[in-house]
Amino acid sequence: MCLSKVYFRENGMDKLVVEEATNITVDSDGAIEISSMFDENKSIHNYFIKEVDFIKSCTILGRKADI
Repeated sequence: MCLSKVYFRENGMDKLVVEEATNITVDSDGAIEISSMFDENKSIHNYFIKEVDFIKSCTILGRKADI
């Protein structure tokens, strides 16, 4: 089974959001829905998927620019 760590990246710094994500989807409103190994579900708004690194098993989220 492959799990991913999910981080927010802001100002060049990464902050851990979810330790063991099992599923990441983007809903029709653009919110990122993250499910974890322990049924912890998060809905994250105003971010986008910036990078997915399969070797390091991590996903980086970036903040959307204010419009």
